[in-house]
Amino acid sequence: MEALEVEVAQLQERFSSLEGQRQQLQLNLSALAQAVEGVEQQASSEVTSRLASIRTDVRRMAGLEGEVELLFNQTQALEEKVAQTEKLMVKRIGDLLAGSIDRVSALRSSAEKSSQRLDQISALVQQLSAAHRELSERILALESGQAKLLKTATFASDLKPKVFSIRQDFAIIQPKLDDLTLRIGLLAEDLMSREEERKDVEGSV
Repeated sequence: MEALEVEVAQLQERFSSLEGQRQQLQLNLSALAQAVEGVEQQASSEVTSRLASIRTDVRRMAGLEGEVELLFNQTQALEEKVAQTEKLMVKRIGDLLAGSIDRVSALRSSAEKSSQRLDQISALVQQLSAAHRELSERILALESGQAKLLKTATFASDLKPKVFSIRQDFAIIQPKLDDLTLRIGLLAEDLMSREEERKDVEGSV
């Protein structure tokens, strides 16, 4: 694209230069035409020389006109190439913009999905945090219960010797209690029999 623009600029400069030369030649022709009118009064040899110069200038002008026309055609061809290049560039830019819009839409959709996923993860984290707190409370309760059980087990372990000693003492006392119970029973029977005898004596009196 830049090379075409440089080439167009060069052709325009050449066209301007040729146009200036053409104008200069036209001025020369005008001057020569005026000179021809004056030369008619001068010698025929000088007139012939001037006419030859005029013919040469005319031929040069004809060649310059052909070159100018060629440059004009080349300029038009370059302008058409530039227009086609601009159309291609516009199409490419449009395609790039469309692709960019599609990518932006895809990124926006992905961002929305990511945001929804983050919301779900945040809710899950809150649920897990609540479950963690509940588990922590249960663990603390279990640890407290375990401490109580350990304390109870320690207390029971301390009581075992005492219970064993009490059982031994009770084993020693048990025969005595049985003998004492037997004696009390015998005394009660004796007292009851005596009470009956007393009642019988009182009844006979």
